[in-house]
Amino acid sequence: MKKTILLGAAALLGLAIAPAAMAQTVTGTVNVTGSVAAKCVVITGGSGGTFSGSIPLGELSQADGTLSTTLSGSTNASPGGSTQFRVNCNTAAPKVTLSSTRLSLTPSATAPTGYTGNIDYTAALDAALANSTTQTVSYVTAAALPAATVQSLSSSLANSAGNLTVKAYALNTASGALLMAGNYQSTISITIEPS
Repeated sequence: MKKTILLGAAALLGLAIAPAAMAQTVTGTVNVTGSVAAKCVVITGGSGGTFSGSIPLGELSQADGTLSTTLSGSTNASPGGSTQFRVNCNTAAPKVTLSSTRLSLTPSATAPTGYTGNIDYTAALDAALANSTTQTVSYVTAAALPAATVQSLSSSLANSAGNLTVKAYALNTASGALLMAGNYQSTISITIEPS
């Protein structure tokens, strides 16, 4: 009988202890993580990773057949022609690589003495920056084309329409050279990459 009472008391004691152990407070933490890859993407003027446009300069010569003084006297502030694009980059200092070919008669032809089928010029990219300034990256063509201009921007690109303006200005030929008749073409090449 004593054994039965003791076992019954032990069972009751066990039940009384079990709920107290289950009533303890627990805490936990859950970390939420993610990442954003460094990237540049075209918003206007193309799609994805490419953009393209044109800068129509119109008639290149003046009445006497030499290069137009409007084009030869053009500057970055007042270019011979320009076009705009929007590119979004999510890094602090995107890197720009800029180069260009000469503005040349297409198809090419041998120019007689005193004539030319090539026009050199300055190609420029004006980048509107998030710090409300504009940074210019430029490249000047020549008979022997120089290496591409590579320059990191001093700030992030502005998050705004037309944050890139591509320009052609300061066109030039040998002094007094007559421009050969025909169509002239040049290609400005631009690479913008996150850094």
